[in-house]
Parts: sequence; C-alpha cells; structure tokens
Amino acid sequence: MTIQPKPISETMKCLLLVSTMLLSWVLFLRPYEVLAQKKPTNKTELENMMEELDPEEIEMVKKMGIKFPDMSMMSGDFDDSDEAKWQIPSRDESRILMAKKVSLNQAELPAYLKNVHSSIAAKLGAARTSSANEMMANTPNVGEKAHLANGLWMFGMPDYAILVLGNAVQSAPQNPDYLNNYAAFLTMAGAEEAALPILRSLNSRYPKNSTVLNNLAQAWFGLGDLPTAEAYLDSAIRLYAYHSQANLTKGIIEEKKGNRTAAAEAFKKSLKSGYNPDKEEKIRELGQKVTPNDLTWQPPMNEDPMGLVHMNWPKYPQNVFESEALEKEWEAYRSEINAQAAEISQMNDELTGSFLESAMNDPLARMTGGRMDGGGPITQLVFAPKAQALRRYYEENDERFENQKYEELLEEINARPEMLYYMEKEVEQQITELDERFKGRIGEGASDADRQAYCEAWNEIQSAYLRKVNTYLEEGNANWIDYHRKKLSREMNYNQFSLLPVEFEMKVLSSKAFWLGLIGNQEVEFVSPIKFCEYEESPGKTSGKLADFYDLNCKEKSTLNLVVGSITLECNKMTTELDSKFLKFKIRENMDTNEIIQGAVEIGFDVDLAEPSKLGPVKAELKGELSGFIEFNGEGITDVGVKAGAKATFGTNLGDITDNKASLGFSDDPSLTLIGTEAHWGWNSGPSLKGKSILGEVSLLSN
Repeated sequence: MTIQPKPISETMKCLLLVSTMLLSWVLFLRPYEVLAQKKPTNKTELENMMEELDPEEIEMVKKMGIKFPDMSMMSGDFDDSDEAKWQIPSRDESRILMAKKVSLNQAELPAYLKNVHSSIAAKLGAARTSSANEMMANTPNVGEKAHLANGLWMFGMPDYAILVLGNAVQSAPQNPDYLNNYAAFLTMAGAEEAALPILRSLNSRYPKNSTVLNNLAQAWFGLGDLPTAEAYLDSAIRLYAYHSQANLTKGIIEEKKGNRTAAAEAFKKSLKSGYNPDKEEKIRELGQKVTPNDLTWQPPMNEDPMGLVHMNWPKYPQNVFESEALEKEWEAYRSEINAQAAEISQMNDELTGSFLESAMNDPLARMTGGRMDGGGPITQLVFAPKAQALRRYYEENDERFENQKYEELLEEINARPEMLYYMEKEVEQQITELDERFKGRIGEGASDADRQAYCEAWNEIQSAYLRKVNTYLEEGNANWIDYHRKKLSREMNYNQFSLLPVEFEMKVLSSKAFWLGLIGNQEVEFVSPIKFCEYEESPGKTSGKLADFYDLNCKEKSTLNLVVGSITLECNKMTTELDSKFLKFKIRENMDTNEIIQGAVEIGFDVDLAEPSKLGPVKAELKGELSGFIEFNGEGITDVGVKAGAKATFGTNLGDITDNKASLGFSDDPSLTLIGTEAHWGWNSGPSLKGKSILGEVSLLSN
C-alpha cells in the first residue's frame, strides 16, 4: 500500500512556480534591483535608470504594490555594493577633535541635548520637523514618544526617529535608555561626534554596560579611530563574548589587519547571537565553514513538530496464539490509515484548487494574506534565510552520513526477501521433520495424547518462527521509520519557516500522507494456531487507536506594538502594518527611500528593569530576565527572537511567558503583546556605512 497525494497537472505546476517566483520578486527585491542589471550608486544614476524604464512596466510593478523611490527625498551618494558593507571609515581628525573637546557633567547634559536637537532639525528641514511634531502631538507622554521613535526606526524612518527621540530625551535627560538610544541613532546616522559626549557620560555612570561600550566603539569606528574603537570593542566582548555588533566590527578590523582566522572567529560569534546573511557570506569568503552549531534559533525548534514520536501501531505477534487477534487488529489499523489518507487526499485537492483559483484572480493577496500596497499589511518570511541556512549547513556537514545511513537501511530492505526466504525454508524443514516423527500417529483415529503433543510441537515451531521473523522485521522497520521520522521532522521545521503559508499547508499534507504510508506498510508476519486441536479463546485487542498528528497550524502570535505601527510574528512569517493615523503623513510613500541601517536592539521585560536609572541601558547579556532581540542589516530585519533565563520560559517565537505573567500584567491569551510601552529598549549601533548621509557633514558641536 502506497499512500501519496494526487499529482497536479503540468499547468498547475507552472502556475505554482510562476506565483512563487512573483512573490519572491515582490517581497525580497527592490524595484531598481529587479529591473536593472547594475545597481545604481547615486541619485543621478538612479534617476537616469528610472527614465529608461518602460512606463507599462512601471505601472505593472506599481499595481503589484512595489513603491518606487521618491527622488525628492534623496540626497547625496549611496553605495549599496558588497564592498561598502565592510569598508573601514577614513580617519576624520577634525571630527575626532570636536568629539574629544566636549565633556559633559549631569548639569550640562540638558543644554547639550537641546543644542544637538536644534542642529538636527535645521539639517533635516522644516517639512520633516513639522511632520515629526505632528506625530508627537498624538503621543504626549515621554515614554510613548521614545517608543514611537523605536517604531519609526524599525519602520525604516530614521530621520523622523531621531527628531522624535531628540525631543523626548530633553524631557527625561537622565533616562539612560533614551540617552543610549539617541546616541546610537546619531552614530548610525553619521553624527558620531555628537553621540560620543552622551556615551562617555553614560559610561561614567554605568562603567560595565556592554551596550554603552559597544556604542562608544561604533562611534569611534565611524570616525576612523580604530585603536580607540577596538579597545571599547574588546571591553564589550569581555562582558558578553557573543555580542552581535561588537563582534561584527571586531571582525571587520581583524580582516583589515590581515588576521583572517581571528576575523572569521569574530564573525562566527556575531552570527551566533544574531543571524545576518552578510556575516554568513563573509565567513565563507574568509575560508571558514559555517555549521548548524554556529546558528542559534531562539527559542529552539521543536524536535518533533508533527508529533510523530507518539504515533502508535499494533504489536508484532510473538506466538501463534496472539497472532490471530493481532492480524485482525493490523487489518483495522490499515483500514483506519486508508480512511485518513482519503481525507488528506480530499483536503489536498481542495487546497490546491482553492490556491490556484485565488492565484489566478489575485495571487499576491492569496499568498501574502494581505495587500502589498501602502494601505495594508506587508508579509515577509523573515526567518526564511536563517532556516534555509540551517538546512544548507546540515546538508553540507551531515548529508554524507545521512546518505550512508540511508544506503545501509536500503541495503537491509533489499536483502530482506532473501532473509525471509531462508527463515521460511527453515520452519518448513522443521515441520517436515515433525510430520516424520508423528507419521502414522496423527490423522483419523489419532489418540488425544498424540494429537495434543503434535499440536503443541507444531505451535511451538511456528511461535519460534514468529519470534525470530517479527523481531527481525520490527527492528528493520523501526530503523527505517525512525530515519524518516527524524528527516521529516527536520524538514518540517525548515519548511515551517521558509515556505509561504499555503505552500506549507501543502507540504504538511504530503508529509502526513508519506508518514501514513510508511507506518501502514510495515511488513508483519502472522501464523494462526493449527486447527487440528481446540484452544481457549485468543487474547483480545492489545493496542490503542491510531494517534493524531500534532496541529502544525500556528495559533499563537506575538505583536510588537510600536505606536507608529505593528509587527506581528506568527511562527513562519512577519507582518508589518503602519497605523492608520500615520498614513496621512507622506511618510509611508517614502519608506523605501530612507536607510535601513545595520544594528541590533535588545528589549528587556523583567520587572527588575522598572528603574533603568539603577541598571543603565538594556544589555545584550541579560541573565535570568525575559528579553527579546532584533537584528538588522541594510535590507531590514534578519533575525528576531527571545532569550529566556531562569525567570521565564517560552512556547513560541515571542510567547507564553510562565513565571512573569502576573507581574508584567500579561493575560493567558495566546495572542500575546510582548513588546509594548512597558519594555525597555537598548539599541546597539553597528558598523554599517549606510545611513551616514542622513546627518553627515553637519557640525553639531559648533555652538
């Protein structure tokens, strides 16, 4: 019996392929990267390329929800090349001198913050400053303003984030979270000399804070002072060996020195705490291999996502007396499997038909679960690159052993008919010898004693055969099933985070069909007692009902409420949606033109963080607390997850807090808002050159 879902036609396959390719284009590529073979490196080149595009092509892409850059919002050059990601900034003596001249005490800090904010507002212009003020009018509380700034930065609007947080920090100039994050924003936007006085002030108050030390390092790195930067990097890494951004910059510096081994080691430590495909690529360029152990999935993946371990089947008979009852049980079991297989086949037909019909009418809405234009949510498989990397590295490092194991198992299965043949011949010979012993003593007129002796001997020979053959079959079947159970579980983990929801549903159905065929097709031998004698009633049913698969549909989700909008995580996908009250600003149309800047943020939730003034900015090495992290590269979010210490455990990506629910005011609702205004955010700036033009080449310390 082979159970498989019904094949789809070639036309259907083509439609599926085209739809998937179309969605990949929409979700992961920028318009000018799709429609041109060469990436533009400045505004003029981009304008020329836009002019060369066919108007019909532009209109088609716009209808698909892809936004083209607004030239009026862009200024200066930008370099999106691979080389620019790892470029060492030139040493800027004048800005280094300016940064060193300013030393702030607590009393001087408010005036300094006001001066910096005024200079930034002048740099960014009246229009943006006015829009930022209008947004802040809806968030009068200083904590909400700071949280709004976090959301604006995450939504790719760093200029507005800096304006909003610059306003908020003036109302709370002693709040270490706000001060650190403002300094990190300034650094990532190219105003390192303005950030350094703030960071030095924080470092004097919180001398062993890895977040502050990293941001000091990144600011000096941005100014080209590598010795000073490296000293702070080393301090941050001593406090937290796997600091994502500190190790990333350390790796860049080590490579510049020619220390390729040390550089690769630093990149690996950075990769372990925050996945980024750029880091992965760099490690390979340095001649090092990445293994699954170099990647961390937070929280860890479920080792048995389909619940295959607990799925049962009837016993293998070990004697003739239980064989008769178990044979009927196996027949009922296989009948139940066939019924489930029929249901799966019907569900697969309905799902495939529904998908194809929707794909024909509105492929984007069907596959993304929402609109792709500025007015609706945008869905991305944010975990897909990391899941695919795990799969790739597993195959690179372990596939040879898996193939060897598969070949060994297959060799045993292929040899099975011959082994069974010899076992059958052996028992036939034993029965022949038994018949010779009882020749003339059984049959019509045989005594009860001879008949009973013959039956006992015959049944014992067949029972010994059953024990031998079924032990052999059960062991071989168990190895074959266990191999595929682990393989299916591993693949479903990867698929859950790398396939579109509808694709994943189809994969679940095909995996269930395969598994049912696997366990239903187990080869079992049955032999009933000889009918020459009478026996007591055979034992009844000994095994339970076929267990159900685990439900792989993600019911739990976690939402990051960011004032300006929300980011919802549902196992395998991330959906971002701008709040309707912010759509009236011309911001959403310009999101794709602003910089998404490399960095990371740690988000602390423990009640001990209620007074940040005592602990300082949120650190990446939180111990015992409930915390989350988000990693960025120049394209957007590359990793997100939770880190649970002694005080918290998790069931899903960012959900199901156990110990701290009551103290944090969380309910038992599985749809949990984990990141809200109650959280403490600690931004860690990174070594990216992207975004430096936002505030670069403006003197913020001249007054």
